[in-house]
Amino acid sequence: MESGLESIPNFEREIHSQEILESICEMILDLDPDIRFAGMINNKGKLLTGHAKKGIRSFTTPKDQEMLLMETALEVRMRKEHDSHLGPVNFTISYGDKIISMNFPLTDEILCVSAEKKINLMTVPFLILKFLVANLGKKEAYDKRL
Repeated sequence: MESGLESIPNFEREIHSQEILESICEMILDLDPDIRFAGMINNKGKLLTGHAKKGIRSFTTPKDQEMLLMETALEVRMRKEHDSHLGPVNFTISYGDKIISMNFPLTDEILCVSAEKKINLMTVPFLILKFLVANLGKKEAYDKRL
């Protein structure tokens, strides 16, 4: 199924402040009521900031979450090996028994989002992508693609 999106080039290299990262995560939580968590990790999987919706029960221990985030960072780095012939990855989705995970590689960070299984997978990831382009990317360069 066509999404209407062409591949979006990687965001320009820019170090984002802690305040910007926290603000982005908070705004992502408000994009859809079924989003449970939004967090930014570095390319080694260290959580830079993260926000969960109030009243949401976590399915992982802090140690498990640390391991999952390191695995996510490794997967993103490994996937970049194929960018030259497949194009850059805009986001990935993992559909699990309990939650859905979506990961959005940026230049220096990775946005990790978890959501309830009832979330609309045809709209929400693209909504998040548009939000990231508008808030972190060179908006005028990407508007034609979204």
